Order: sequence, then C-alpha cells, then structure tokens
Amino acid sequence: MEHSIYHVLLFGPPGAGKSTQAEYLMAHWNVAAISTGKLLREQIASGTPIGLRVRDVLARGELVDDALMIEILSAWLKDIPRGKGFLLDGFPRTIPQAQALDKILNELARPLSAVIDLRLSVSEAVHRLGGRRICYGNGPDEIIHINDEAAIARCLERGGLLVQRPDDLPNVIVKRLAVYEAETEPLINYYRGRDIVHHVDASGEREQVAARIMTAVEGVEHSHTALV
Repeated sequence: MEHSIYHVLLFGPPGAGKSTQAEYLMAHWNVAAISTGKLLREQIASGTPIGLRVRDVLARGELVDDALMIEILSAWLKDIPRGKGFLLDGFPRTIPQAQALDKILNELARPLSAVIDLRLSVSEAVHRLGGRRICYGNGPDEIIHINDEAAIARCLERGGLLVQRPDDLPNVIVKRLAVYEAETEPLINYYRGRDIVHHVDASGEREQVAARIMTAVEGVEHSHTALV
C-alpha cells in the first residue's frame, strides 16, 4: 500500500509537547523528524566540518546564525530519500529563515504539506511546566510531574533529588510564552495565505493531540484509541 508523503512544520509554545508529538507522528507517518537542537548536537558529535564550526560558535557563547543553520538544514533535507517526508520542529524561527527554507524546498521539489500550530492556554502551560520536576541522582535524569505520585516515589526510593528548573517557575513560564507568541505570530501569518496552516488544540492526552494533528493534515478523522 502506497503511503502519502508529508512535509510538515511543527510549531508550539513551551509545554505543548512538540517532541512527544514528533515521536508519535514518526511512528504513524513515513517521515524523518528533527528538531534544530538535535540537529546541531548531531553535527557536533559527528565531527564534520560544519559540526566543528557549530561547536566553535557555541563555545564562544554565541548563537548559530541563519546562514550556518540553513546550510546544516539544507544538507539534512537533501539526504532524505525521495519516498520519505519530513517533520521540522524548531525551524524556521524568523521570516528570513522561512524564506530560505522556501528556496531550499523549491529546489528539492518538496512543497510543504502543512504547518501545525499547536495551541495551549497559559494556565495549562503553567500547570504542565510549573509542575515539572527533574529527578537527579542514582540513575538517569528523569522528568516527572508533581501530580505523578508513583514517579515521585520511585525517584525518592532510589535516593534521587527532585529539582525544579529555574525556567519552569510560573512567572518565567508566562514570559517564555509571551516571547514565543511574539516570535511565532509573524511566521504563522507568513504561511497563512497558502491554506496549509492548521491550529490544533494541544490540551488533553498525547494520543488525542496526535489524532487531531493527523486529522488536520490527512483530512481523515482519526480515533486516538488507534494510537495507543
């Protein structure tokens, strides 16, 4: 059976679960999924000439500029087999990046299928991120929520220490959300005229959110029970 090939951009505020959704969509669609952070880490670990340049930039405490990021992304996209789609998380972040991505995709004859705009209320984001803790010590670090009593018990039983990240404090979360909205709204508007933008409710269970994304992109109703 021949499967559709999707080229998807995934946007979402802190707490929306973009990484989780990317994993689910990879399992359902024939796509290569990548976040810009992971892409940079892979380049550094591989020791390629580009990776060494990225390492040097980060070592100086600087941000990877558009030109270098686009060079890395272009190489990654060109390596994807023709029969496989892609899902991008964390790129583009600016209009110039979006324009550069358009140029790359036009050259590769890979038009965008969809832009997914995950929506999450401020209260839900604060609940998810404000309740997030990291269990450190005597084993691998584990991200848990303060409402997950079983996970907390496991952490304490192994002698772990529950720590809240500074950027997960409620007042910081609200600021992070405001920055995200200011940066992302121009990008959503950039793509809106192409009729490929889908606003998706990111609240609820991860299977429910994944079903909403697939319904939006495929135009076919999905039951979240099929994704468990």
